[in-house]
Amino acid sequence: MAVKFSVMMAGTYPLADYVAKAEAIERLGFDEIHIADDLIMRPAWPILTLIGAHTKRVRLGPAIVTPQVAHPVYHAAHLAALDELTGGRAICGVGRGGFNPLIGVARAERPLRMLREAVEVMRHMLAGERTAYHGDFYTVLPELQFHFAPVQRDIPIFIGTWGPRIAGLAGRVASGLKADCTANPDYLRVLVDSVRSGARQAGRAPDAVEITVGPLTAIGEDAEAARREMRRFLAIYLPYLEPMTSAAGVDAEEIAAASRAVASGDDAAVQRAVSDRALRAFSVSGTPFEAIAQIEALIDAGATHVCFGPPLGAQFDAALELIGTRVLPHFRGRD
Repeated sequence: MAVKFSVMMAGTYPLADYVAKAEAIERLGFDEIHIADDLIMRPAWPILTLIGAHTKRVRLGPAIVTPQVAHPVYHAAHLAALDELTGGRAICGVGRGGFNPLIGVARAERPLRMLREAVEVMRHMLAGERTAYHGDFYTVLPELQFHFAPVQRDIPIFIGTWGPRIAGLAGRVASGLKADCTANPDYLRVLVDSVRSGARQAGRAPDAVEITVGPLTAIGEDAEAARREMRRFLAIYLPYLEPMTSAAGVDAEEIAAASRAVASGDDAAVQRAVSDRALRAFSVSGTPFEAIAQIEALIDAGATHVCFGPPLGAQFDAALELIGTRVLPHFRGRD
């Protein structure tokens, strides 16, 4: 099976910058564009509308949306509109939402049930079902109907998670799994096993479920400069990466030190706080040559799709060109 390669962008750039970045991603031959829908950044749907109107081939969608902040019907409506705009190129990731605690939204007590229902409700609406949906978390009455339809009959909806139990759910009900901020092949193998087990339980072919890994990425000609950039980025994310932090041996003291360094704006402290262990567990960072070896290990662990996560490098455009011209050809040549 040919491995897919994509790029994920966060809402950290001025809106006017996304069109050129998306056009470059498409030109370089990437398969998909994922836009983070993080609460602390620009929202995904306006960015997706911009880039959807200015691209022709690449598939695109949010990764991820959370059904705890907005009802799944709301997400389904945006997704159907994006699919219409792009002529059937929309995709969507659904998950619990890592930043929800920042707005006082507690984690769901039954996350598997909540996410299963969210996927079911979105598919219910996208298919134009005229029956009621009654779940433990969500209800849709038959009177609620979209007055337009997506182009695709079955828009791919994947589940984003770092947890084995929800990975099993992805194997049962979703088009795939996406594990962002993941670069540890041993941890990925645990998730892959859970996906395949879930698929078998549901009577699905395990190989039919896409396994997307989305390592944080910083690639450049200067390996140490790339790793310094990744430490700055990773210091912000470490508090939200459990259970992967525990599995990687990144302890609470390191996480707290990184958070303090970010809050103080002390870059030297950030560089000291984020360990090489954390870099290896959560990021692909260094030169293009080093990145190839890291990606090879993720593919060997079961990844069928690699989505390069932010920040890509100290300079996004330069890093994108390096990945597109120095990393992708290594893998495309053996498809």
